[in-house]
Amino acid sequence: MHSSSVNLKDKQNLHEDIYTSDVPETQMARSNKTTLTLEPSSAGHRCYRLVMVILLMLVVLLLSVVVTLWVNFNNMSVARGRLEISYNNMTIERDSLKKSYKTVTEERDQFQAKSDELQEMLSQLKNDINTPGWRYFSSSIYYISTEKKSWSESRQNCKAKGADLVIINNRDEQDIVEVWRRGEGAWIGANDRNNEGIWKWVDGTAVSDGFWSSGEPNNKGEEDCAVSGYRSEPVPNWVDISCDSQYIWICEKNIHI
Repeated sequence: MHSSSVNLKDKQNLHEDIYTSDVPETQMARSNKTTLTLEPSSAGHRCYRLVMVILLMLVVLLLSVVVTLWVNFNNMSVARGRLEISYNNMTIERDSLKKSYKTVTEERDQFQAKSDELQEMLSQLKNDINTPGWRYFSSSIYYISTEKKSWSESRQNCKAKGADLVIINNRDEQDIVEVWRRGEGAWIGANDRNNEGIWKWVDGTAVSDGFWSSGEPNNKGEEDCAVSGYRSEPVPNWVDISCDSQYIWICEKNIHI
């Protein structure tokens, strides 16, 4: 009996050992299965995070590129605007310079034309002064004839010389005429042929302050033209005479320099 009890206990112990040894194996197997199950999930998570990081970096890079391009575009737009303003200003300045150049060119041409005219006048003046019969006084030159003609013929002769019958403006001019007429009566540019009693010079201006002899002009016998120095009288010595009478004459040419 004792032997049977011992055997029974041994069997029980053996059974417990076997059972006990079975438990760790089962737990280890489960643990291994859990590990095997978790490992694929952790790797996928890391891969997902990596992809997200890369995408985020790409987004940031793309935004940086977009911002850079926008800034550059904006700067280019501003620069283009400034260039357009500068171009417009330069165009205005160019047009202004063209206008100024045209004005200067016109003024130069006018100056050249005036210079040529003055040179021609100076040359003519020299010729006139050196021509027998011409005299210079104040701002005019005078021609004193040596022959006698009517008032109209005398004026025609003056015009042919580029002059006209003398217009006496003051006492100094009257005195020099007295010297040049050599004691003879000389036709001057005063007349009232167009309107009786209204005496005018050959340029159309009125004879306001004349050097008339006492009682002159008297218009005796259609006397419409003036002579200075009639009968060699001293100043004042103008008289009105028939325009068909024959006298020497004095021409005057103004010098416009």
